[in-house]
Amino acid sequence: MDKNAPLGLRIIAAAKIVKGVILLGLSLGVFDLIHKDLTAIALHVVQIAKISPENRYVALMLGKLGLVDPRTLVRLGELSALYASILLIEGLGLWFGAAWAEYVVVISSGIFVPEECLATAHHFTWFRVSILLINAAILVYVVNLVWKRYKGRKTLQAAAGK
Repeated sequence: MDKNAPLGLRIIAAAKIVKGVILLGLSLGVFDLIHKDLTAIALHVVQIAKISPENRYVALMLGKLGLVDPRTLVRLGELSALYASILLIEGLGLWFGAAWAEYVVVISSGIFVPEECLATAHHFTWFRVSILLINAAILVYVVNLVWKRYKGRKTLQAAAGK
């Protein structure tokens, strides 16, 4: 980790790395489920959790799992592995102090803020508002940090060019 990196950037990097590792594990789990009887696996989990298989929601879930196509699982596994790779690249780039990683975080964080605004406007919940505020705060923090570092690099380049 870059010793000069601010604590907030370290926390963001660590969170992205942890999320990426978890999502990568989940995608490997999805790939493992291809060509297996999902209904039987889910019924086994339901029995371990001591939930009644006659429960309306459990019965609905078991019925829907029988309709899942292996191609759907492959697509889900590929997309989750792709997103995990993006998270890991961002997190490791931030961890090792790469300037490009800061820009990638600005873009990847900024992409979701308008979507979250629309979702909150259509279906207001305090949970959505809190997620929106957290993501907006992270975006403002990283944009401010990137701007300061950009200005610092420009100052150094101008001083070196004299």
